[in-house]
Parts: sequence; structure tokens; C-alpha cells
Amino acid sequence: MALLLRKSWAMKAVIGNPEVLSLALLSCLLTLLPVFVPIGGGLLTILAPFPLIVLAAKYPWRYAVSLLGLQGGLMLLGGRPQFLFFLSQHGLMALATAGAIRRSWSISRTMVGSLVVPLGVGALLLAVYSTLVYPPAPEILTRYFDKAVYVSQEYVRALEQIQEGGDEQLAALMEALPQLVLTVLPALVVMSYLFANVLNYILVRRYCQRRQPPLALDPDDLTCWRASDYLVWVFLASGAALLIPVDAVSIIGLNVLLVTLAIYLLQGVAIALFWGRRLPVSLSVQCLVVAVVCLIAGPLCMVVCTAAGLFDLWVDFRRQRRHPLLP
Repeated sequence: MALLLRKSWAMKAVIGNPEVLSLALLSCLLTLLPVFVPIGGGLLTILAPFPLIVLAAKYPWRYAVSLLGLQGGLMLLGGRPQFLFFLSQHGLMALATAGAIRRSWSISRTMVGSLVVPLGVGALLLAVYSTLVYPPAPEILTRYFDKAVYVSQEYVRALEQIQEGGDEQLAALMEALPQLVLTVLPALVVMSYLFANVLNYILVRRYCQRRQPPLALDPDDLTCWRASDYLVWVFLASGAALLIPVDAVSIIGLNVLLVTLAIYLLQGVAIALFWGRRLPVSLSVQCLVVAVVCLIAGPLCMVVCTAAGLFDLWVDFRRQRRHPLLP
């Protein structure tokens, strides 16, 4: 009887709180719509952790956990059990980020936690599944490295033939290019998590800072964020690993190098936003300028931002200048 009374009270508290109800509905929309309507709804999955993070950071965790259970039950009833893995990843990322926010962790520690928890649990689940269904994990890793080395060698061979003027090899190159993704698949997975987590964290910060009462967050400005100085040693070590004539070591080095470059890209974007905010124009004009620049010179902007993030360790592009760029 007491349990039923507590459940009834919790239901009334949820229904009587418009913020909790709106966050729950938004979470169901962002999570379930792409599952049952794949065409046109797939892009929404990147924002699925946002309402769960806010819900778990501002209210008791039972709200977010119960909502995840409800969504999982709807997936099972709808005949979509294969999406439970992605739901678990969104939920783990949301709970890890919310826990870091509750503890007032720094931006870097929050991002590391939001990456390590879902990736670690996801890797453990995949290892258990592969052990039960497929050959043991070491054999899977051996096959992965063998396949990655073979694809890399074929891709280099096709490039050499194209440079010699063999137009007929262009089709072979295009066929080998998708397979080359297998070589850097771990880095692509980590980078996809990283960019998605950063986007959701930015949205959570803006939402929580504008709501009443505001949630206590890390006081550091996002545009002032910088990666750890020790990351440069990881960058140098991964670059050196590419020169080692051992296939497995070079593949690991390539994947680590790509992840470090992605982190430096984010630091370069923070530098660009730091100076962009000091232009004497409104926020809408700044967003318009950024969109135009990205459309005209997107790849070049990525290279410049990555280089700026890397060399910020020595140059310090954001040192002690507080007044606008223009009078």
C-alpha cells in the first residue's frame, strides 16, 4: 500500500511539473521517432541525450531511469529490440554527464566521463556478445587488424596505379574507399561520440543557465576551454607509431592520431568563437558569418582550427585581450 502511494505521488509530481513533462515528451520524440520513422528522423538521434541529461541533473535519477525503461519497453512492443543498444548508450551518456554536472566537474572531466562510461560499457557488452555468438575476442581483433592491413595496402596500390594514368582504376579506388573506413573505424566511433557529447553538453549548459533556478555548472567559459597540455605527447607518440613497421602498431597509432586531431579541432573552434564573440555585431550576425564561412571554405576552416588548437599550447591565442576587435 505504501509503495502504491509513493508511485501515485511520484506520478502526480511528474504531471504537475511542466518542465519534467515537457522533457519527458521531448526525450520520447527524439528517441522513438527515428526508430519508428527512420527516413527524416535519423538526424534527431544526436540530440536524444539532451532532455535526459537535464532531467537527471535537475531531478532525482529515478525520473530519467524510469523514462529510459519506458522507452525500452515501447521499443520491445514495437518490435525494435535491435535499438536497445543505442538506447543504452544514450542513457549511459546522459547519466554520466548529469553525474558530472551534479559534482561540478570541469568541462574536460565531464567530457571524458561522458565518453568513457558509454564506450566502456558498450565495448564490454559487445565483447560478451561476441564471445557467446562469434569466435573469441582475440580472434576477432586479429581478423580486424588483418583486414585493415589488407585494405590499406590495396588502397595504396590503387592510388599508385591512378597516378600512373590508369583511369580504369578509378572505379576500383571508389570500391576500396568505403572499405578503408574499416581501418579507422575505432577512431570514427570515438569521434562521433565526442562531437555528439559536446553538442549535447553545450545545449544543456545554455538551457540550465537560462532556466530558473539556474543549475550550478562549471564556471569556466566554453570559449576558454583548452585540452590538457599532456595531450601533445599523445599526439606525438601516435604520429611516431605510424612510422613503426608493425601493422597493428601503425593502425593503432593512426586511430589515436585522428582522435587527438579531433580534440584539437574542438579547441580551435573554441578559439574562433572566443574571438568571434568580440566582434561588435549581434549573435545572429555572428552565426550568419560562421555559416557563410563554413559553406565557402569548410575543409580549410577545419584545417586552420585544428592547427590553431594544436599550436595554442605555445602561442596562447586567447591571452588577456578583452576589448572588441573593432572600435
